Amino acid sequence: MRLNTARLFDGLGGNLTRTRLRRALQVLLAACAFFALTGGTAHADEQTLQVRVQDASETKKVPVEGVHVVVTDASGAVVAEGDTDEKGIAKITVPSDGQFTVTVDTSTLPDGLTIPDGEESRTVNVTAGLGGNAAFNLGHSGPTAASKASLFPKAVFNGIRFGLVIAIMSVGLSLIYATTGLSNFAHAETVTLGAAMTWTFASWFPLSDAAGGWGAFGTLLFASVLGIGTATLFSGGLELGVWRPMRRRGAGLTAMMIVSIGIAIFVRFAIQFRFGSQPKSYKQFASQTNLNWGPIGVTPRDLAGAVLALVVLLLIAGMLMYTRIGKAIRAVSDNPDLASTTGINTDKVILTVWLLGGALAGLSGVIFGLDEQVQWNMGTRLLLLMFAAITLGGLGRPFGALIGALVVGIFVQLWAWWFGNFTDLKNIGALAGMILVLLFRPQGILGKKERIG
Repeated sequence: MRLNTARLFDGLGGNLTRTRLRRALQVLLAACAFFALTGGTAHADEQTLQVRVQDASETKKVPVEGVHVVVTDASGAVVAEGDTDEKGIAKITVPSDGQFTVTVDTSTLPDGLTIPDGEESRTVNVTAGLGGNAAFNLGHSGPTAASKASLFPKAVFNGIRFGLVIAIMSVGLSLIYATTGLSNFAHAETVTLGAAMTWTFASWFPLSDAAGGWGAFGTLLFASVLGIGTATLFSGGLELGVWRPMRRRGAGLTAMMIVSIGIAIFVRFAIQFRFGSQPKSYKQFASQTNLNWGPIGVTPRDLAGAVLALVVLLLIAGMLMYTRIGKAIRAVSDNPDLASTTGINTDKVILTVWLLGGALAGLSGVIFGLDEQVQWNMGTRLLLLMFAAITLGGLGRPFGALIGALVVGIFVQLWAWWFGNFTDLKNIGALAGMILVLLFRPQGILGKKERIG
């Protein structure tokens, strides 16, 4: 029998190779088990607890270094401690996961900084693999609740500022009512349209960050012109396409009012579909630091909005008092038929009023969007306040709408000032103020008494 030596050596080599692989695998598994049972267990359960201490007394929080922090377990035994670094952070290793109490050693706080009573300790849940976090905010004398008396000037100032924004909307609505007799519920959506389109254009045409504040201002100014123009065209389009044909066909004011409600609902949800339901801010001015004058604090954008609203209202007042078109608007408001017989083109005047009302509504939407945020239903939220302003000032009286809007704005903010826990109901303050005034002066502040019957 012949012996195949090559096959024999191949077989012996394969057996030797498998034997070596098996032994190497056994050695590797043994090493892993050794490290897992020895060195690995020494720190397997240890977790990192990160403690942050910062000075929150200023607008921008500042890290506090050198504060000693003690960590105790459920039994009260100290398990770890450490000091905060230049970033105000102390990374402390605790023996296991679970619940621990983190306490700040108040004797190590820098001079002039304190921590509110009862807030020296935090209970922290430490999770395996994730660790835990605790934060402590310090102050120069600890946070104290401001008295209502100290907050009163700010409430009045905010009321005047808010009233000026409401006044821009209300003056346009009052002029429309005075010249046509229509209670235009779609006016609220004109406000929203101006704000939403301004935000859209601002996001389309951003200027470079290198341009700085003036670049942001230029972007918003350009977008505002387009947004206000859109609101103006929308309002004028309603007059030419809906209200004028209805008036010529003898439609009653009640029917026209119901049509305005239908238009408002359609436009409102069209804006929501296109714009979205989430509030949005003009990113060019999303974050600003307050300017403080004693107890009154206001951001530059809100102050600029209030000043702009005041200037626009003064210009509108001057236009109504001293210009030819202003006198024509007042004449049509007093008696459209008599104005028509004197040669005034009433259709032209009414179209001008609708265009002016749309522009004012768009501008007020931009200012209100700067003050708060742009939302798809922001105009609807303000509609009741607009009608309250023109009712309080006297129906069909533009100057009365201005005074009524200031009263409404102040009463809204005073409600929020006095009933701090019920700020969601602050519009009740405006309605309460309106009822109170109308009880003593039913025709409104600047309204005229009319004979009934």
